[in-house]
Amino acid sequence: MAATSTVTLDYTLRDLYSENNEDDPNLVLIYYLPNFTYNPDGSLTKFVYGHKAPEDEKEGTSSIGGSLYPQRTAFSAGQMPVVVLDFDSHHKETEADDRMCQQVRDGEAPHHVDFHRTYSHLPREQQPSVTFANDLKGIRLDAGAQISVQIPTDCLSNLPHLINPETHYEILSKRGLALSALPTPRSEVIDTCLTNPDDPALLAHEVSRMVDSIEKRQLPFIIKLPQSAGGCGVFAIATEAERNEVKTVLTAKLGEMLNELNESNYHLYPCSIVLQDFIPGPSVGLTFFVSKTGHAHFNACSGQLFDEHGYWCGATIAYKQQEHFRATFSPIMEKVAAFLHGKGYYGPAGVDIITDERSGEHLIIDLNVRVTGSFHLGPLRGHFTRRGLYEAAGIKSEFKCSRDVFEARLADDMRKGSLVVTGWFYEESSGLSHAAITVGARDPEELKKYLEYVRAIGAQPDERVAFQGPPVPTLKAKW
Repeated sequence: MAATSTVTLDYTLRDLYSENNEDDPNLVLIYYLPNFTYNPDGSLTKFVYGHKAPEDEKEGTSSIGGSLYPQRTAFSAGQMPVVVLDFDSHHKETEADDRMCQQVRDGEAPHHVDFHRTYSHLPREQQPSVTFANDLKGIRLDAGAQISVQIPTDCLSNLPHLINPETHYEILSKRGLALSALPTPRSEVIDTCLTNPDDPALLAHEVSRMVDSIEKRQLPFIIKLPQSAGGCGVFAIATEAERNEVKTVLTAKLGEMLNELNESNYHLYPCSIVLQDFIPGPSVGLTFFVSKTGHAHFNACSGQLFDEHGYWCGATIAYKQQEHFRATFSPIMEKVAAFLHGKGYYGPAGVDIITDERSGEHLIIDLNVRVTGSFHLGPLRGHFTRRGLYEAAGIKSEFKCSRDVFEARLADDMRKGSLVVTGWFYEESSGLSHAAITVGARDPEELKKYLEYVRAIGAQPDERVAFQGPPVPTLKAKW
C-alpha cells in the first residue's frame, strides 16, 4: 500500500448532525446501491424506481459490485455507525448464515478491506464505524436510534427512520419538486389515471395517453421520470426526431413502470412524468445541510461532469469562488432548506441551479435530498487549499489496474495530498477496478491535465510496470 498523507476533513456529517442539536444524534447511516430492492416476504413493492440508475450500470448490481457507492458516500460521514447492506436483491436469508454483521478488519472479503483501506487515511476521530449486514437481521440498532438512508426501500420500512420514508420518497421525486412552489422552470405534471394495471387494454390505452401528452409541448423541453437520478431518466428534446425517438422509449418504459403500480404505492405517484421548459444558461450543483432547527449550512458549489451517455460521473470545484457562490445562492438555498424543514427533513441535500441567461433568475432544475456525489468536496477544502491547490475534481472511473498498482504509480501524489482515493473495488469477473478519486491542482488548466494524466495511469494494466506518459504537473504549495 502506498504511503499517504493524512486526509483531515474540515467537518463531517457527524459534526453537521450535531450542530444546533441539544442531543447527541443517535443515528445509523444505512447505505446500499440505488434501486436496491429486497422483498423476502413477497409483499407488494411500495418504493419503486422506474429507471436504471447509473450506479447499477457502472458500479454493479451485486453486493460486491455495489460496494463503491456506499463506500464513497460514507467518506465524509465522520465517527458515525454505517451499515452496508452486503447482499443483493436475490439474496435469501438462511439460519445457517451466522455472520449477520461483521466488523471491518484485515482478512475479510476484499471489498470489505477496501472500506477500511479508504478510511484509514482519515484521522481516527473522522473514520466511520462500518459493519456489513449479510441479511436484515444483521441491522442492530441501539435503544432510541434512528436510521438515515439515501433513498427509501421497502425492506427497511419497519425500522425507525429520521424522516418518514414516504415523505422522503416524495421530496426526492421530480413530481414533488414541480409541485413544491420552489422557483423552477415552468413544469407540467402528467399523472396516471390507472389504478389497476392488470387489464392489458387499459394499460396500453394509458401508456398511449401519457406519451401523447408530449406531442403538444413546444420545442425545446425536458422530460423527467419521477425518480430520475444522475442524468438517467431525463430526456432533452430539441428536435422532432428526438421527440419521436423518446416517444418510443417512453412507451416501453411507462409500460414497465405502470406494471409496478399497486394499492400500496398509488398515493405516492410513482409513475408520473414531468414536462419542463428548457432554460438556456449556466448551471451549478449546490450542496448544503439542513440542521434540526432548519438552518442551512452551505457546503459547496460545484460544476457537474457527465460522461458520453449523459450520466453523472463527477464534479469540479473552485475553492477561491466559494464565498462568492455562497453569497449568490444563499437566498435560494434558504428557500429550499425552509421547504425541506417544513417537510420534517433534517440532513444533507443537493440542488442543481440554472441561471436563466435571458432574465438572470436562479431556477431549481433538480433536488437531491441525500448525500450527493459531490458533497465530499466541501469538507476537503482545507486539505487542498493548505497545499496551494485551489481547484479540485472528484470523479468515478473504471481502471484496468489494481488498487495496489495505481497507488504505487501515484505514491508521490498521495503523499503530497494532491490525490485522495474515496472509494475502490475490483471486479474479478471483468478484471476492472471501479474507483472514486479526488484530485487537486493550482488552476483549472492544471486540473484538466492532471485528470487526463491520472486516467491514463489507470488505463495501464498491472503488467505495464513502468508507465510511459506525461510528467506529473508540478503541484508545489504556495504558502
